[in-house]
Amino acid sequence: MDAERDFTRAGAWLRPFPDAADVFAADQQHLARHLHPLVSIDLAAVDPQWSGWLHLLSPLGPCDGLVGQYSQVEDGELLRANWIGLQVDADGRYRLLGDARYFLLESSAEQTPAALQVSRRDLQAHYAEQEAAYAASRDYYRANGKLVRLDRKGRPSYGNEDAIELLERVGGELEAGGNWEETVEFPLEYGQAGGEDVVWPLSPAGRRFRHVASVPGWNYRTSGADSILLFYEPVERLALLSFDWT
Repeated sequence: MDAERDFTRAGAWLRPFPDAADVFAADQQHLARHLHPLVSIDLAAVDPQWSGWLHLLSPLGPCDGLVGQYSQVEDGELLRANWIGLQVDADGRYRLLGDARYFLLESSAEQTPAALQVSRRDLQAHYAEQEAAYAASRDYYRANGKLVRLDRKGRPSYGNEDAIELLERVGGELEAGGNWEETVEFPLEYGQAGGEDVVWPLSPAGRRFRHVASVPGWNYRTSGADSILLFYEPVERLALLSFDWT
Protein backbone atom coordinates (compact mmCIF):
# COMPACT_ATOMS: atom_id res chain seq x y z
CA MET A 1 0.00 0.00 0.00
CA ASP A 2 2.87 2.42 0.82
CA ALA A 3 4.17 2.06 -2.75
CA GLU A 4 0.89 3.53 -4.02
CA ARG A 5 1.12 6.60 -1.80
CA ASP A 6 3.13 9.72 -2.43
CA PHE A 7 4.27 10.70 1.04
CA THR A 8 5.55 14.07 -0.17
CA ARG A 9 1.92 15.21 -0.62
CA ALA A 10 -0.57 15.70 2.17
CA GLY A 11 -3.81 14.63 0.48
CA ALA A 12 -7.02 14.28 2.48
CA TRP A 13 -5.60 11.84 5.03
CA LEU A 14 -2.61 13.86 6.26
CA ARG A 15 -2.60 17.23 8.02
CA PRO A 16 0.96 18.55 8.29
CA PHE A 17 1.80 20.93 11.14
CA PRO A 18 -1.52 20.78 13.01
CA ASP A 19 -2.18 23.48 15.59
CA ALA A 20 -1.22 22.50 19.13
CA ALA A 21 -4.71 23.51 20.30
CA ASP A 22 -6.12 20.66 18.18
CA VAL A 23 -3.52 18.15 19.41
CA PHE A 24 -3.31 18.51 23.20
CA ALA A 25 -6.08 18.46 25.80
CA ALA A 26 -7.24 21.92 26.85
CA ASP A 27 -5.63 21.62 30.28
CA GLN A 28 -2.36 20.25 28.84
CA GLN A 29 -1.55 22.85 26.19
CA HIS A 30 1.81 23.34 27.93
CA LEU A 31 2.92 20.06 26.35
CA ALA A 32 3.49 21.98 23.10
CA ARG A 33 6.58 23.41 24.78
CA HIS A 34 8.12 19.92 24.75
CA LEU A 35 6.45 18.13 21.81
CA HIS A 36 6.15 19.48 18.29
CA PRO A 37 3.08 18.31 16.31
CA LEU A 38 4.49 17.19 12.95
CA VAL A 39 1.53 15.64 11.18
CA SER A 40 -1.95 14.30 11.92
CA ILE A 41 -2.99 11.01 10.30
CA ASP A 42 -6.48 9.80 9.46
CA LEU A 43 -6.66 6.44 11.22
CA ALA A 44 -8.92 5.04 8.50
CA ALA A 45 -5.91 5.24 6.16
CA VAL A 46 -4.15 2.74 8.45
CA ASP A 47 -7.12 0.50 9.23
CA PRO A 48 -10.56 1.02 7.63
CA GLN A 49 -12.17 -0.12 10.89
CA TRP A 50 -10.65 2.82 12.74
CA SER A 51 -11.84 6.41 12.77
CA GLY A 52 -10.48 9.71 13.99
CA TRP A 53 -7.03 11.23 13.80
CA LEU A 54 -3.73 10.50 15.50
CA HIS A 55 -0.87 12.95 15.81
CA LEU A 56 2.81 12.20 15.26
CA LEU A 57 4.92 14.29 17.63
CA SER A 58 8.62 15.09 17.90
CA PRO A 59 10.09 15.93 21.33
CA LEU A 60 12.31 19.01 21.31
CA GLY A 61 14.89 17.11 23.33
CA PRO A 62 17.21 15.48 23.82
CA CYS A 63 20.32 17.41 22.86
CA ASP A 64 22.14 14.19 23.74
CA GLY A 65 21.07 10.84 25.15
CA LEU A 66 17.36 9.98 25.31
CA VAL A 67 14.17 11.91 25.73
CA GLY A 68 13.06 11.63 29.35
CA GLN A 69 16.43 10.44 30.63
CA TYR A 70 16.54 13.35 33.12
CA SER A 71 12.97 12.78 34.28
CA GLN A 72 12.19 14.21 37.71
CA VAL A 73 9.47 11.60 38.33
CA GLU A 74 9.40 7.83 38.60
CA ASP A 75 8.84 5.84 35.46
CA GLY A 76 5.22 5.03 34.65
CA GLU A 77 3.84 2.10 32.69
CA LEU A 78 3.73 4.14 29.49
CA LEU A 79 6.05 7.03 30.34
CA ARG A 80 9.72 6.22 30.63
CA ALA A 81 12.95 7.19 28.90
CA ASN A 82 12.52 6.84 25.11
CA TRP A 83 8.79 6.04 25.48
CA ILE A 84 5.90 8.51 25.70
CA GLY A 85 2.36 7.26 26.31
CA LEU A 86 -0.73 9.38 25.68
CA GLN A 87 -4.44 8.92 26.23
CA VAL A 88 -6.52 9.79 23.18
CA ASP A 89 -9.55 11.70 24.48
CA ALA A 90 -12.98 11.46 22.87
CA ASP A 91 -12.26 14.61 20.85
CA GLY A 92 -9.00 13.15 19.53
CA ARG A 93 -6.73 15.31 21.68
CA TYR A 94 -3.82 13.89 23.64
CA ARG A 95 -3.37 13.66 27.39
CA LEU A 96 0.06 12.74 28.78
CA LEU A 97 -0.05 9.51 30.80
CA GLY A 98 2.14 10.73 33.61
CA ASP A 99 3.72 13.76 35.24
CA ALA A 100 4.94 16.47 32.84
CA ARG A 101 8.13 16.72 34.92
CA TYR A 102 9.19 13.79 32.75
CA PHE A 103 10.51 16.68 30.64
CA LEU A 104 13.43 18.27 32.48
CA LEU A 105 12.45 21.83 31.57
CA GLU A 106 8.99 21.39 33.07
CA SER A 107 10.70 21.86 36.45
CA SER A 108 12.07 25.27 37.40
CA ALA A 109 15.79 25.88 37.79
CA GLU A 110 15.27 25.88 41.57
CA GLN A 111 13.61 22.46 41.39
CA THR A 112 16.38 20.99 39.23
CA PRO A 113 19.14 19.07 41.07
CA ALA A 114 22.58 20.69 41.01
CA ALA A 115 23.96 17.73 39.04
CA LEU A 116 21.55 18.54 36.19
CA GLN A 117 22.02 22.31 35.98
CA VAL A 118 24.50 22.10 33.09
CA SER A 119 22.22 19.66 31.28
CA ARG A 120 19.34 22.05 31.88
CA ARG A 121 21.19 25.02 30.36
CA ASP A 122 22.26 22.94 27.36
CA LEU A 123 18.70 21.74 26.88
CA GLN A 124 17.30 25.27 27.07
CA ALA A 125 19.62 26.33 24.25
CA HIS A 126 18.66 23.23 22.26
CA TYR A 127 14.94 23.94 22.77
CA ALA A 128 15.37 27.48 21.45
CA GLU A 129 17.26 26.25 18.39
CA GLN A 130 14.72 23.54 17.61
CA GLU A 131 11.75 25.83 18.18
CA ALA A 132 13.18 28.16 15.54
CA ALA A 133 13.89 25.24 13.18
CA TYR A 134 10.34 23.91 13.56
CA ALA A 135 8.81 27.34 12.93
CA ALA A 136 10.93 27.77 9.80
CA SER A 137 9.89 24.34 8.49
CA ARG A 138 6.21 24.98 9.25
CA ASP A 139 6.26 28.42 7.64
CA TYR A 140 8.06 27.12 4.53
CA TYR A 141 5.49 24.34 4.18
CA ARG A 142 2.56 26.71 4.53
CA ALA A 143 4.05 29.09 1.97
CA ASN A 144 5.14 26.47 -0.57
CA GLY A 145 3.01 23.38 0.05
CA LYS A 146 5.95 21.05 0.51
CA LEU A 147 8.32 19.87 3.20
CA VAL A 148 11.95 20.72 2.46
CA ARG A 149 15.02 20.06 4.57
CA LEU A 150 16.21 23.44 5.86
CA ASP A 151 19.57 24.54 7.23
CA ARG A 152 20.13 26.37 10.51
CA LYS A 153 19.32 29.68 8.83
CA GLY A 154 15.94 28.40 7.66
CA ARG A 155 16.97 28.12 4.01
CA PRO A 156 16.73 25.01 1.79
CA SER A 157 19.79 22.95 2.67
CA TYR A 158 22.45 23.32 -0.05
CA GLY A 159 19.81 25.10 -2.13
CA ASN A 160 17.87 21.87 -2.63
CA GLU A 161 14.15 22.60 -2.77
CA ASP A 162 13.05 19.05 -3.57
CA ALA A 163 10.12 17.89 -1.44
CA ILE A 164 10.90 15.28 1.21
CA GLU A 165 8.52 12.81 2.80
CA LEU A 166 5.95 13.85 5.37
CA LEU A 167 5.99 10.21 6.50
CA GLU A 168 8.40 7.40 5.77
CA ARG A 169 6.02 4.53 6.46
CA VAL A 170 2.37 4.00 7.34
CA GLY A 171 0.91 0.93 9.04
CA GLY A 172 2.23 -2.58 8.65
CA GLU A 173 4.14 -4.75 11.10
CA LEU A 174 7.57 -3.71 12.34
CA GLU A 175 10.43 -6.13 11.94
CA ALA A 176 12.26 -7.01 15.14
CA GLY A 177 15.76 -5.70 15.64
CA GLY A 178 15.37 -1.93 15.88
CA ASN A 179 17.26 -0.23 18.67
CA TRP A 180 14.02 1.39 19.88
CA GLU A 181 13.11 -2.08 21.24
CA GLU A 182 16.31 -2.49 23.22
CA THR A 183 17.29 0.99 24.41
CA VAL A 184 14.97 1.01 27.44
CA GLU A 185 13.05 -1.97 28.81
CA PHE A 186 9.40 -2.01 27.73
CA PRO A 187 6.78 -4.79 27.48
CA LEU A 188 7.02 -6.28 23.98
CA GLU A 189 5.57 -9.27 22.19
CA TYR A 190 7.42 -11.04 19.40
CA GLY A 191 5.90 -13.11 16.64
CA GLN A 192 5.87 -13.86 12.92
CA ALA A 193 4.20 -12.05 10.04
CA GLY A 194 4.89 -12.68 6.37
CA GLY A 195 7.78 -14.93 7.28
CA GLU A 196 9.52 -12.15 9.25
CA ASP A 197 10.17 -11.73 12.96
CA VAL A 198 8.01 -8.83 14.09
CA VAL A 199 7.40 -6.99 17.34
CA TRP A 200 4.52 -5.19 19.06
CA PRO A 201 4.66 -3.00 22.19
CA LEU A 202 2.06 -4.01 24.76
CA SER A 203 -0.41 -1.88 26.71
CA PRO A 204 -0.71 -2.21 30.50
CA ALA A 205 -3.65 -4.56 29.84
CA GLY A 206 -1.50 -6.71 27.55
CA ARG A 207 -3.03 -5.56 24.27
CA ARG A 208 -0.84 -5.03 21.23
CA PHE A 209 -0.06 -1.55 20.02
CA ARG A 210 -0.16 -1.37 16.23
CA HIS A 211 2.24 0.69 14.18
CA VAL A 212 0.54 3.77 12.69
CA ALA A 213 3.37 5.73 11.09
CA SER A 214 7.04 6.60 11.33
CA VAL A 215 9.34 9.33 10.04
CA PRO A 216 12.79 10.75 10.78
CA GLY A 217 12.47 13.68 13.16
CA TRP A 218 15.10 15.57 11.21
CA ASN A 219 12.78 15.71 8.18
CA TYR A 220 11.00 18.50 10.06
CA ARG A 221 13.82 20.16 12.04
CA THR A 222 17.58 20.44 12.12
CA SER A 223 17.66 17.76 14.83
CA GLY A 224 15.49 14.82 15.79
CA ALA A 225 15.31 11.06 16.12
CA ASP A 226 16.41 8.89 13.19
CA SER A 227 12.91 7.45 13.36
CA ILE A 228 9.88 8.52 15.38
CA LEU A 229 7.51 5.57 15.70
CA LEU A 230 3.83 6.13 16.46
CA PHE A 231 1.64 3.28 17.75
CA TYR A 232 -2.06 2.98 18.62
CA GLU A 233 -4.11 0.67 20.80
CA PRO A 234 -7.77 1.19 19.81
CA VAL A 235 -9.54 -0.55 22.70
CA GLU A 236 -7.96 1.58 25.42
CA ARG A 237 -7.49 4.50 23.00
CA LEU A 238 -3.80 4.84 23.71
CA ALA A 239 -1.10 6.43 21.57
CA LEU A 240 2.54 5.54 22.09
CA LEU A 241 5.73 7.12 20.77
CA SER A 242 9.17 5.55 20.70
CA PHE A 243 12.39 6.68 19.08
CA ASP A 244 15.13 4.97 17.10
CA TRP A 245 18.63 6.49 17.33
CA THR A 246 20.70 4.57 14.80
